[in-house]
Amino acid sequence: MDAYTEAHLFVAAIRVLQHQGGSPPKLEDVCTMIRISVELGHVICRRLEKLKVIETFEDPFSIKLAVAHHLEIENIPKKVKEENSLARELEKFKAEKKNVEQKVATIQAEIAKKRQDMFADIEAKFKREIEKQKKEKR
Repeated sequence: MDAYTEAHLFVAAIRVLQHQGGSPPKLEDVCTMIRISVELGHVICRRLEKLKVIETFEDPFSIKLAVAHHLEIENIPKKVKEENSLARELEKFKAEKKNVEQKVATIQAEIAKKRQDMFADIEAKFKREIEKQKKEKR
């Protein structure tokens, strides 16, 4: 998931939990709602707090979250899905592999032709030798 979509999801979870509970939700509750780890939640929380999208309130036992300037989410760049770049890299790899396979096939064909020519030369030499020996015996 890209940072833009992640931010929207995180802020939406904060709003829903704040509406349901009537007070700012805990970070753990937001993470549970959107099914991410608390560690990843801390990362997203710090990123959004740095961008001033959310505010955090810390007490000795938890971190509570509130939406501050939700429109700042629109300043987060939208990235192209990584699957597309992965697919492009895979296609590039396949093309390179096919290119190498073609080169190997060309080299093997050249070796086979050289081998055939060599055997033809050897056969011709043997035939000349046999003909030469037959002439000497006569």
